[in-house]
Amino acid sequence: MSLEEIKQSLAEYMAADKELMPGLVAVEVRLNQTGTAKCRYSILLIDEEGGEIEVKFRDRYSRLVYIYTLLHPQGYQRRVPAAKDYRELCHLYSMLYFRDSDALLNTIASTDFDHFLSHYIAQSRNAIRQASPLAEPFAIDRPQSHNGKVLIPFVADGGNVIIDASLRINKSHL
Repeated sequence: MSLEEIKQSLAEYMAADKELMPGLVAVEVRLNQTGTAKCRYSILLIDEEGGEIEVKFRDRYSRLVYIYTLLHPQGYQRRVPAAKDYRELCHLYSMLYFRDSDALLNTIASTDFDHFLSHYIAQSRNAIRQASPLAEPFAIDRPQSHNGKVLIPFVADGGNVIIDASLRINKSHL
């Protein structure tokens, strides 16, 4: 191995070492400034050095479920989002994507709400875990660990959550 190859291997090893990575200290829901984004809001994990890691969700519904869970810091029972014909979820979906919620309701109806919620919680967990090896506390945890509540441990423990003002103002209408 040449000296350059050794340096490159060492740099890759150090970059992958969790002990050498700056810790994650916040999660942010930020309004996108460009009109080309798939969603009006991005989810960012913020490290202690001020670095930002964007979470890449594979679909709309996993992002929707994640943001809904962020907006409920102490968690919620699985039946709560289904209350009043999914009114809160539909309103949030419309705010995030500027679309009516017919597609959301059709997807829920084509499976059932428990399956819908379980599937998209799992998808959101995957997106969070892929964003950073340190992001486990930022993922939606198993409800069995929290008396049946769906929650994000980092948020429930009082972690720093930054929600864009436009989303907080609209949350009062949920």
